[in-house]
Amino acid sequence: MGDRQKVESVEQMLKSMEIPEQVPKSILTAINQLYEMEQKLNKLHDPGTLQRNVNKMKDAFEEFGLAYEDPMGQAFKETRTDLDARISGSGTENLVVVEVIKPIIRYISTDGHGRFSVVVQKGIVVVEARKES
Repeated sequence: MGDRQKVESVEQMLKSMEIPEQVPKSILTAINQLYEMEQKLNKLHDPGTLQRNVNKMKDAFEEFGLAYEDPMGQAFKETRTDLDARISGSGTENLVVVEVIKPIIRYISTDGHGRFSVVVQKGIVVVEARKES
């Protein structure tokens, strides 16, 4: 397959995805709150009682093609388009996410060509230079 055919194939796949132009703010708020609840449960070391309910809620959102990603600990480069970052400290090299204010929310679609995602909310994070060990 030539480069032109590959580009046309990708364009057709993207056109066939039914991407909502804008996810309602109330849905994004609910997903953000679900993320915060999950983070608090993790701090409490909940063995699964409430985590099971959180997982059911996540599954319900995924049925509508919406899922969140926690970028905590991931490397950050200025070329990332799925994160808005604030740099903490003086270093600007070898940055890593140290705090997540809002997760990345994606609309996910699956078709005959595979699984694709589109960012509907950029993650808002704090990054700092990775500490040398």
